[in-house]
Amino acid sequence: MEAFLTPFQVQKGGNAEGEYEDAYYPPDNGGREGSELRFAIADGASEGMLSGAWANILVRGHCQFDWLCGSVEQFLKSAYRDWSSFTSEYLKDRERRHPVQWYEEPGFEEGAFSTLLGLTLTGSSARPGGEWAALAVGDSCVFQVRGGTVVKKFPVERSSDFNSRPVLLASNPARNDPALGAVRWAGGTFESGDAFYLMTDALARWSLKEEEDGRNPWARLRAFGPGDAPAFDRWIEGLRKAKEMRNDDITLLRIDLPRMAGALVPTGGVPPTPTAPD
Repeated sequence: MEAFLTPFQVQKGGNAEGEYEDAYYPPDNGGREGSELRFAIADGASEGMLSGAWANILVRGHCQFDWLCGSVEQFLKSAYRDWSSFTSEYLKDRERRHPVQWYEEPGFEEGAFSTLLGLTLTGSSARPGGEWAALAVGDSCVFQVRGGTVVKKFPVERSSDFNSRPVLLASNPARNDPALGAVRWAGGTFESGDAFYLMTDALARWSLKEEEDGRNPWARLRAFGPGDAPAFDRWIEGLRKAKEMRNDDITLLRIDLPRMAGALVPTGGVPPTPTAPD
């Protein structure tokens, strides 16, 4: 099975690049081959301490965890261990540079929070197509697109279903009962030529609203190629200025499944930049 990954990220307007708190995995664009391919995105919550780091632990962990033999609870135990190692090193570094202040301590006790959307594709080079499975906690989304038309939306299906309080996975085990009760799964089959779009909430909401209003967001999103990150940034900025998209971190993973073996380079141009209203 072959797939081509094209990732895009844009930090919240007004923030530095280092303040981006979403995460995705794998981190690099390009072709992927194998009988099982995994991808993940996460949206770190701004109200938590170091939520971007927690989001990174979750996406990497999802793609490396043995889901055939393990459960969500076991996956989280592994993530908690990675979080403990990370925070231990972080606090040592803070002691050397600028010790943690008293007003930061409650945030560390509460922990970090993030959504998670993981996608697994299973197939072989002996036959076209295959099967997919997705796990979701919160409102990060995956859309399966075939011939320019969505054939599956998960876990959110309408733009009006987004809200400001999504379910979040916590780095503090004591805070995770709500999330464990809200884990959702979906699955299905895919065909050669399909594409999967993984998005955090602001872009997912915009995409659903565009579709509901009779427009085709998938044609716009497909037009961006691997070298078009600056154009994607400008496009997102234009949507924000036009008040068409909420100002938030943006993450998009586009996964193209080629029609022909070896055809791992997608085509595309750049859609026009929206114009802000007067």
